[in-house]
Amino acid sequence: MSTTSTGPGATDRAQRARRPSSFWLHVDGELKEFWRSPITLAFIVLMPVMFYVGFGLAFRSQAEEIRLVGEYEITQANLSFGGILGFALMSVAFANVAIGLAIRRHHGLFKRFRTTPVRPVTVMGAYLMNTLLTTVIVLGVVTAIGLLGMGVTIDPARLPQLLTALLLGFVCMAPLGAAVSLLPPNADAAVPMVNGIFFPAAFLAGGFIILPLGDAVSAVVDLLPGRPLTLLVQGALSESGPVWDWSAVGLLLAWSLLGTVVALRWFRWASEREPRGFGSAKTKDKNGAENGDKAREGTRA
Repeated sequence: MSTTSTGPGATDRAQRARRPSSFWLHVDGELKEFWRSPITLAFIVLMPVMFYVGFGLAFRSQAEEIRLVGEYEITQANLSFGGILGFALMSVAFANVAIGLAIRRHHGLFKRFRTTPVRPVTVMGAYLMNTLLTTVIVLGVVTAIGLLGMGVTIDPARLPQLLTALLLGFVCMAPLGAAVSLLPPNADAAVPMVNGIFFPAAFLAGGFIILPLGDAVSAVVDLLPGRPLTLLVQGALSESGPVWDWSAVGLLLAWSLLGTVVALRWFRWASEREPRGFGSAKTKDKNGAENGDKAREGTRA
């Protein structure tokens, strides 16, 4: 004869079983905060789309022409598409992470989470999960535009290579974004400082147009993370050429390791400088309390 447990204890267990975990609650909160911010949507989500529409339409008449890029033969449509894929990935996984972490650190948002029972890995994991989901959405929108309106063609045999290249790019760019977030001294400096790194790196990578760089500059650019990412994406979209560039894979993994080590070694949950206005408010409260004490002493006298 089977018995079914009833009572308050069983009800609590059932409610806990239906309740989402703390991690997914934080992911849900991160997604809502991100997609409800007009400024974030404009600069992180819409900017790659607008760049692609601009470059795509500019070269639309040459979409089927074959370009020779290094060892690859690639159509102009796929060349522009590969450039915007790298640009969009760097925008979301690098610039967005660097700016977002710097702003949150300066305003003490992470410091507040540290005073709660929520584990640090949950807070950071939810933030990175939101970044990954946003990256997938942005790349999906760009891919739909390319396939439907820009003459892009993707070889099914090279699709796994393309997905692997984008995954490697995310694994590289997200830790680098966390490491670069340590550079801005405050929230006001985060956007100009990060964009000052992001835009030159994105355009020098050669995804949109092939710039005539000198040998010395080209040697430096080839070592930056944007260049190997562009090479892997272009290889996956090319008509002919090497199936896989292992030197580019090694460079991306090396940058990923460097970003991870720097982020873990010097990451800070709170800024060393308080947000503007907080210090003055504390000083005002302290002075007010001292004046009140003096007034009370004078009354007693």
